[in-house]
Amino acid sequence: MGALRRLGMRVVLLVAAGLLSFVIAACGGSQTTGGNTSVKLEITAPADGTSVRADRVAVRGTVTPADATVQILGRPAQVGNGVFAGSVPVHRGANTIDVVASAPGSAPASATIIVNRPGPRQRKAKRIRARGAPPLSSATNCGGGLTVGAHTSCPFAENVREAFQSSGSGVLDVYSPTTGQTYRMYCTSGSPHVCTGGNGASVYFSSGGQATAYDLNRCAGDLVVGPNTSCAFAQNVQAEYYRTGAGWISVYSPVTNRTYDMYCTSSSPHVCTGGNNAALYFP
Repeated sequence: MGALRRLGMRVVLLVAAGLLSFVIAACGGSQTTGGNTSVKLEITAPADGTSVRADRVAVRGTVTPADATVQILGRPAQVGNGVFAGSVPVHRGANTIDVVASAPGSAPASATIIVNRPGPRQRKAKRIRARGAPPLSSATNCGGGLTVGAHTSCPFAENVREAFQSSGSGVLDVYSPTTGQTYRMYCTSGSPHVCTGGNGASVYFSSGGQATAYDLNRCAGDLVVGPNTSCAFAQNVQAEYYRTGAGWISVYSPVTNRTYDMYCTSSSPHVCTGGNNAALYFP
């Protein structure tokens, strides 16, 4: 009888232990960490809202676990002993920098800071006023409110205006009766219209065929801008032209904090048009 009593006590104890384990697991007391932990991430430099002058900024911080993978703006960062570091480019204006950290078996973490890069100090523009075409060398008045710059014939300019009136502003493929070739031209939507492209061609006309005033601003040096164009943006266009050459270029505007596509002619004086009806001229 004593042996049976001891055996019964053991069964009771085993059942009780099993029930206790079940209760602990049901209450979340398991020590298993798979999928329940989160990566810890902190950006230590630069501080949120920092202003920088350089075109790149170094981002540093700490991460746990120490071997986590860290990406800054989608680019891998160097990680060692729980410390990460990386360098990313910044444009003029406000830059949002996202940092994401991940590790196997853990929920990823992210952090965001804003870094500001001031634009160049905009020089006060000196307003000048001209009628008809901008002050470009070798400008020719074709009549009827149509003016052409250097390397541009009046018959070709008439075809450009006709094509523009048929399809509107934008990119036009226009035939030249002078050379027997077809050239691609870009025309702005605002009046007076500025069309550039082809073999360094430039054409100017107003809606309705009537010549109207064309307000210009003279910026630093020999840089001249048309309506809807800031000196700060024009300076960036000129710098990008000197860096990459004529044709289509993408240029950042510190005034609108946006990037625009501009087309610049190869002949001098250079004419660049595009963006939000922007136009600028320089030797």
